[in-house]
Amino acid sequence: MNFSVSGGELFDFLARKESLSEEEATRFIKQIWRASGTCTPKPENIMLLDRNVPLPRIKIIDFGLAHKIEPGADFKNIFGTPEFVAPEIVNYEQLGLEADMWSIGVITYILLSGASPFLGETKQETLGNISAVNYDFDEELFSHTSELAKSFIRQLLEKDTRKRMTIEETLNHPWIKPLNSRQAMVKRLSVVNLENFKRQYARRRWKLSFRIVALCNHLTRIMKKGPKVLDDGRDCESDQDEDDILRRRPRTRKRSSTS
Repeated sequence: MNFSVSGGELFDFLARKESLSEEEATRFIKQIWRASGTCTPKPENIMLLDRNVPLPRIKIIDFGLAHKIEPGADFKNIFGTPEFVAPEIVNYEQLGLEADMWSIGVITYILLSGASPFLGETKQETLGNISAVNYDFDEELFSHTSELAKSFIRQLLEKDTRKRMTIEETLNHPWIKPLNSRQAMVKRLSVVNLENFKRQYARRRWKLSFRIVALCNHLTRIMKKGPKVLDDGRDCESDQDEDDILRRRPRTRKRSSTS
């Protein structure tokens, strides 16, 4: 069955809003999870069927690198976009559904701030940040964010897969499913700092545009020289061709380990 995605990208839609409460944000988070199943998408692949409705419905596109992981299955993934992969993917360890829960944490962080928690100037720096769980809740970006929302993200961006929230725990977390009227009120009154969201999202789009150009250049070289096989068999989508360009830009924010 075919669906029209005339509403455009979710994050473009959010960047044009005048206000966004955490209550609205959680509705999108739940939709993203249900629409993607066990394959968490990049922001650019989260589309809206129609933006001219009170609560736009989400449609996920491009599952080209997706793999379905069955509980208990012996599987090691060698694909993924660097900034969204879990530490166990970086370390080439056994994978389970926990890796997708990590990605939900990354998506939530971006949804509430516009910034990517682990994205560095190079792929190596990004993967290093992930392996060390090197992120923070910058006061400028999260000044209006509730502690419930931060707790939700922290429990998903947990390196130890045994401590990382499961699907059931995620859906029952107080930020998603308030336990009392006070928590429900906090969720309604807490808002996303859209001014910072728009600024951070614009930076992300700027970098993505260079990544697309770099990919085109990379494919052109491959066609001229022939395919190159990676020694370790891994194939994370790389932004290496843009590294020289990005090094010329001043670093926007210094990360420190989360507390």
